[in-house]
Parts: sequence; C-alpha cells; structure tokens
Amino acid sequence: MIDVKALPVRRRTWMQTANIPRARLGWEFEDCKDVHAEDLEKLKVWIEQVRKGNVIRADGKRSCGKGLLISGEPGNGKTTLALTVIQEMLRTFPLESFDGSMTMVRPCYFLTFNDVLDLKGKTMDDPSPDDEVLFSGLLGDCKDDAYNIRVLVVDDIGKEHMSTSGWQKNMLHHLLRTRFNNGLPTVVTTNIKLDAWDTLYGTATESFAMEAFAHFILKSTRGDLRR
Repeated sequence: MIDVKALPVRRRTWMQTANIPRARLGWEFEDCKDVHAEDLEKLKVWIEQVRKGNVIRADGKRSCGKGLLISGEPGNGKTTLALTVIQEMLRTFPLESFDGSMTMVRPCYFLTFNDVLDLKGKTMDDPSPDDEVLFSGLLGDCKDDAYNIRVLVVDDIGKEHMSTSGWQKNMLHHLLRTRFNNGLPTVVTTNIKLDAWDTLYGTATESFAMEAFAHFILKSTRGDLRR
C-alpha cells in the first residue's frame, strides 16, 4: 500500500481529488491478493497500452479511446480493481500518457453511475459552475482542457433505477459514446454480462460496448469477498 502523503505534491493532489473512497486510497496491485495472477497480467496489457500512448487521444489508432469493462458476480473485487488501476496511473504514468501537462486538475476520476445521473440532474435543475465543469469534464467536453478527465471509472452500471422514460439508458450511451469519440477511455464495472446489455440498454449500446471496451471477466480466488 502506498503512503499517499509521501507522494510528490502534484501526484498526491491528483490522488486526493480523484474521488477515491478512503478505504481503497493508496492501494496498488500487490494489495489485490484475491485476483488470480494471470488475470492481473491480462489487465496490465491494457494498462500498458494506455501508458504507451496508444489509447488516450491516440488519433487514427483502433485502440483510440478503448476502455476497460470489468464484469463479474457481486463481491468479487471489481470496484477495488478499478480503483487500483487509476491509482497506478496517477502515481506512475508520465504526463505524455495523459496527453496533458501538470496543469491537469483530475487526470483520473471515480464515481458510480448513480452519481453520474445525480450530477446530470443537478446541472439541469440547479446548476452550479463546479457541477457544470465536472460534468463537462466527465464527457471530455470541457472548454478548459485541464478539467477533462482522461481516464474515468464508472462503477456499478446496472444498479441504477430505470424510469419509464428510459433516460438513464440514453445517459449511459451518451456518456460512453462521447468519451470514446473524444479519445478518452472509460473503466466500467458491472454485474451485467456484456451479452445481456441488449436487454437492459438496447442492441445499439451493446454493439458499441463491444467496440469501445476490452472486456475483462473477474472472478476472485475466494468467490464473494463480502461473505
């Protein structure tokens, strides 16, 4: 486990503003003891592609904007693994990997899909400048590029309440598609298998997800870690 307070100032600030839950702040891959070693190695292949500049705003490359979809049964450590991924990036990636400079405010950020929906609701009902900048940054559409989030974790897709209007489905597609089109990868965690996305989110979103993500099925060495 990394002592976040001992990191260089800018790296420490990035970690502290990434909305990482305190219980997982400072985690590194060595702390993910319930993930099969071969699964970690597969995951690191995607991370290395991001590090080499083949994903974030990698214009013209098939891997441009390609994110990571971590699916699996509840309690198998999907969220912890996703948080560890972005902390590895924040601590170790060269600035070139983020296609940015030291002025970046939030190179990586974590939130649940319900948080995304709540934030969107705020920007529609009673917008504040901070909320509008954050939401624009989630999409990668902020005019000030320092606020555009290079790697976003969207946790717990599939647990949101579905309204009869279906705007949650549209919001998910809009978020993921906009980030992908902007060359910005998203790390998604979900209990929903990819081949079941058409039932919940529609055929178009399932088809898009097959293009936009490297799919990683996580099963811990001990099953449900919450039991």
